Amino acid sequence: MARPPRPERKQELLEQILEYLLDSTLADLTFRRLAEGLGISSYVLVYHFGNRDQLVGEIIRGIAQRFQSIEADGIPRTGRADLVAWARRAFELSLDHRGRHLQRLEFEASVQDVVAENPRRAGVDAYEHWRAFLAGWLVSQGVPAAQAASIARTYVGAIMGLLYDFVITGERRAVLESFDLIAEAFVQQLSAPARSAAS
Repeated sequence: MARPPRPERKQELLEQILEYLLDSTLADLTFRRLAEGLGISSYVLVYHFGNRDQLVGEIIRGIAQRFQSIEADGIPRTGRADLVAWARRAFELSLDHRGRHLQRLEFEASVQDVVAENPRRAGVDAYEHWRAFLAGWLVSQGVPAAQAASIARTYVGAIMGLLYDFVITGERRAVLESFDLIAEAFVQQLSAPARSAAS
């Protein structure tokens, strides 16, 4: 009877795989090439990850884990300024060399899903997670649910566009300046009903 995979070894391998992929693409990913790049047997990869689709799914989940530390710090439930500061910290996690390439891989996997027979949906799930979070926060601030959903889609879509901008240009400072403009517009939009109600 085969021993079950050790979760800690699988996580170690996943970290090594993510580092390896910083200079590669998912399209070129094969167990043999990956095993050679990591200096291990392809059997080790099959043992821990099953097949290629399962491996890619684990890679995408591993990429999404980069936000765990900031989510663990607690997502602000009140206060626009606190939310914007928290969102900027989360956004900055993708704005270094490693973050740029991890985001590139996440986009690549998401685009492949569009034509996949059995989409993994990891990119969609991550996108919907952020949209649901922001919509929920807006509802907690008194914004009607339908309006909150539209606002969340607008701003999360804009932020994803900035991440794409950074992936293709690498211009960190310009992307952060644009993030600040989007954040300012978000705060002004939420403040506008309060100002008009007071008039």
